[in-house]
Amino acid sequence: MNGSMFDRPIFDEPPDDLGNNEFEFGHLLVYGAGLEAIEVAWAFKAAGDRLLATALDNRESWEAAYPILFCYRHALEVHLKALVPPSGKQHDLETLWKNVRTKLDSRYRADQIRWLGDRLLEFHQIDPRSTAFRYHDAPPRISAAELWVDFRHLKTTLQTIFQALDRIRLDMSLSSREAAT
Repeated sequence: MNGSMFDRPIFDEPPDDLGNNEFEFGHLLVYGAGLEAIEVAWAFKAAGDRLLATALDNRESWEAAYPILFCYRHALEVHLKALVPPSGKQHDLETLWKNVRTKLDSRYRADQIRWLGDRLLEFHQIDPRSTAFRYHDAPPRISAAELWVDFRHLKTTLQTIFQALDRIRLDMSLSSREAAT
């Protein structure tokens, strides 16, 4: 394979003509000045949405299940971190939710907060360390031998969850601006 395209590195310096084409099929990784946490959360959610739509359209969900669930679980984690950044590395959704929840109690109805927390904690109960959907030998931390995930219900529920998290982010941003003036 010498002298072929296989000699070219996967991760390389940006080409001199980057941006001259109508559309580039790639991504410019910019460390230190790249995406914001919320943009990463949205990207993982979008990937989960696309995988889920494909699985539903093709009526073949078994091979997409782990990637779909990982994308959504990671999107939830990063979204919570964007709302209230943790001190240090943190993958525990329960702890991240507790940090966010302290900011919500006086702003939203208790039943709405409880519903959102219950749904987030379902992901935590299944995958507390962000490994259950990444590795074949990292079983969920639950006692049930089998669990069913209805993909249509997953889609509807996660749409509501992410809408709620985006609303919370916007409300927190507005409150911060108002407090600064």
